[in-house]
Amino acid sequence: MQKIPVQAVLFDLDGTLVDTIEDIKDALNRALALEDLPPLDIVLTKQVVGRGLRNALIGAAQLWGKDFTSDHIDRMYASMMEYYRKNHCVKSRPYEGVLSLLEDLDHKGIILAVFSNKEDGLTKEVVRTLFPHIRFAWVRGMKDDFPRKPDRAGLEHFAKKEGLTVEHLLYVGDSEVDYQTAVNAGCQHVLVSWGFRRREDLARLGTSNIVDSVKELQEAINDLQ
Repeated sequence: MQKIPVQAVLFDLDGTLVDTIEDIKDALNRALALEDLPPLDIVLTKQVVGRGLRNALIGAAQLWGKDFTSDHIDRMYASMMEYYRKNHCVKSRPYEGVLSLLEDLDHKGIILAVFSNKEDGLTKEVVRTLFPHIRFAWVRGMKDDFPRKPDRAGLEHFAKKEGLTVEHLLYVGDSEVDYQTAVNAGCQHVLVSWGFRRREDLARLGTSNIVDSVKELQEAINDLQ
């Protein structure tokens, strides 16, 4: 890692701070059932997530050899999201140790933020539900008028908002999308191996900044202070 002092830490949400895969799986399977397609298990669900839930639905259908039209996917997506908005935190929980990490960083005065490809309203609702007392300076999910990851615009927007340069940001995620986001923005990054991608898949990205526990993540952040 470069020894540039980190002044703010941005986190991906799903697979990084929160284990949301069960609720996402249930929502996807609800949509697949409308087309009499087989349900996904956890392993398959992890394969299709990372670029927004509409793209996850497209990927899920393609796993069963279905390439639906855009209008067809829109109808399936609407049904899926109607269910998911009502059931987004039924089984979702922060990963063990994450809450303590956030509390420690908040106590130290580190600027905290969340940047996700989950729908913006849902991103904010999950954060509000599971981390009600953490002072996040910025929580942003997917919006039609805002570029999604791996576009660098989100990180640049946040840095400008906080009066920082992107070099003083650390982005923490669990996927190739998060890695590419940090690379595109030119900021530092750490990838966690407990999320939706296997460690060996993350290692293929060519990065050595992979941690296997929240303790290791905390140590990596401390090293950059």
